[in-house]
Amino acid sequence: MRRHLRTRPEPPAETAPRRGRLSGRWLAALLVTGVLALLVPGVSFATASQSRPAKATAATAATADVAVGCRGVTPAVFPAVGFITNPSRSQAGHLWWRHLTGGICIGTVIEWVQYNTTATKTWRVIVYSAQHPNGQVLAQRAFTLGPGWYWWSFGVHQVFSGLSAVCITADDSFGAPCLHFGPSSG
Repeated sequence: MRRHLRTRPEPPAETAPRRGRLSGRWLAALLVTGVLALLVPGVSFATASQSRPAKATAATAATADVAVGCRGVTPAVFPAVGFITNPSRSQAGHLWWRHLTGGICIGTVIEWVQYNTTATKTWRVIVYSAQHPNGQVLAQRAFTLGPGWYWWSFGVHQVFSGLSAVCITADDSFGAPCLHFGPSSG
């Protein structure tokens, strides 16, 4: 029988550094980022220079209980508009959505933006619903980036009753493509 000497005591489980595997969600995100970086030359992942969280409202608080576990399962593609486009100009981005009790769940929203010169733009996800017919900015990030194509992932994960549209933009001068949800969608 072999014995190994320990020169220092092992830390208790609650203070030990976390060890183990990455979750499936993180592995999938890393895989998508890696594939995009390898397949599309000149594409960069945007890094945040500033951020402002979405402001909570009574409407979002009312759906918070329903939104627990809100993950979209059906993909939908935003049409390319102006500088809101991927390198192949086939889409401006995409999102995942699904029907839930109380409305439509919007999961993750991906936005692509092309920069021709170095500029500072604020990327936004805007929803239009019965509670916000003039639009509500759910997520936004400001970026100062050089020429190239960039993408960013916004984790919305909220349920909206009376949802009519979801739009993305990087300042209105860059375009604002939308996905429309009619009465048959919610």
